[in-house]
Amino acid sequence: MKRRPVTRPVITAMAATAVSAALLAGCSSGTPAPTQTTPTDSPSSTAPNSPAPSGEVRVLAVEGPETDALAAEAATFTQSSGITVKVDKVARDVWGQRKVAELAQDAGTYDVVFLGGGDDAVWMLKHAHAKDLTPYLGKDVVNDIVNHELFTADSGAFLGAPQYYNFPVTYYRADLFSDPAEQAAFKEKYGRDLAAPTTFDELVDIATFFNRPDEGLYGTCLGGVDWSVFLDNTYFTYGQDSNYGDLATGELTLNTPEQVKSLEYIKQLTSLSAPGWESLSFFDCDNQMQAGSIAIYQNWLYAWRTLGAQMGDKLAMAPPAGVKTHLGAMLATIPEKAPNPDAAGAFIAWMLSDDFQLAEAQQTGNLPVLQSQQDAPAFAEALPELEMLKSVAGRLTYLHTTWSGELGSGVSEAIAKVNSGELTAQDAAAWLQNEKFAGRKAIE
Repeated sequence: MKRRPVTRPVITAMAATAVSAALLAGCSSGTPAPTQTTPTDSPSSTAPNSPAPSGEVRVLAVEGPETDALAAEAATFTQSSGITVKVDKVARDVWGQRKVAELAQDAGTYDVVFLGGGDDAVWMLKHAHAKDLTPYLGKDVVNDIVNHELFTADSGAFLGAPQYYNFPVTYYRADLFSDPAEQAAFKEKYGRDLAAPTTFDELVDIATFFNRPDEGLYGTCLGGVDWSVFLDNTYFTYGQDSNYGDLATGELTLNTPEQVKSLEYIKQLTSLSAPGWESLSFFDCDNQMQAGSIAIYQNWLYAWRTLGAQMGDKLAMAPPAGVKTHLGAMLATIPEKAPNPDAAGAFIAWMLSDDFQLAEAQQTGNLPVLQSQQDAPAFAEALPELEMLKSVAGRLTYLHTTWSGELGSGVSEAIAKVNSGELTAQDAAAWLQNEKFAGRKAIE
């Protein structure tokens, strides 16, 4: 595996594509199947002599490549269990309405409801009418789930099983970073080697160094639409080991030095983005990277497979800068009013199995969720970047509020006020805490 001369674990796109293609070819020609993960404890809902779960499992999930993989691979679960699976893949606005109906209003339509791990986890732990998954999975499997404590309620109930782990990473132009002339010029200016950033100040320096509009090259790209720019704000906030609420007190934590700094980082980096960034999302930033018009940016792991096939060794990936980063995962829950909870439990147990997790890793590039899988040779073959991804897994965190949508829009408004010059970053953070969300609690 080719590595660039940087101080952090990195991988180039061509190497990952070649190894993954070889593995897929090998799997189709008799590669031994991985072991099946099975619960070590019998489900408490099923007596020793009771029949195995049967019938249909109806699943609510949002549209996306991970849901596509789940729906496609579910046929293997049906073959082995006899349980029919119907996956409703819906748009995000529809998903938002239905998940509340199932887990807060007890609609009783779905057996498995997927929630957003980065945005919905605290709401799930505090308010969702969801079943403890431990009886269906077994304690050994639950304990094998990396970060399982993040999805465990104060009562000890494990409420949401992650389907995969996805998170922001740093993408950068490997061809620029490996250029001897660029390396020498950067070291002369900043007194350190040109390498993937470990801090946000380093990220700003790199973006500033490569910002050359006259040459058609911009330092970075941030998406300006509200949900996209709010995600950028979470990268900086979590990266400073901060958050938007205090789980112990339930209070908002918006007027903090860390939030001020997050607003300042965004203003700095948007000034190093191409004109028109305000109307872009991070998907558009992918296009700019592919076109060679930006040097470095932060985006989700999904883009590695998307861009890698196009850019080859011109693209490199490294862990995200900062201390912590945004957890990306869909969490499988069983609503209290699920029509067929035992079959739902069997489905989630299959979702965590080596068979599905390996297939998903091959198709999406996402990190498997069991520690035993992250340490297994078959998964290392599927993911050439596995060691780098594992180094990020312990740094994942999520939004410490129960009302992510409204909060995201408010923070995006504060970002707009700072970028337009209407407010300073200090004033915008105070405005968020004391005016925009005055009297609100993080946990409501």
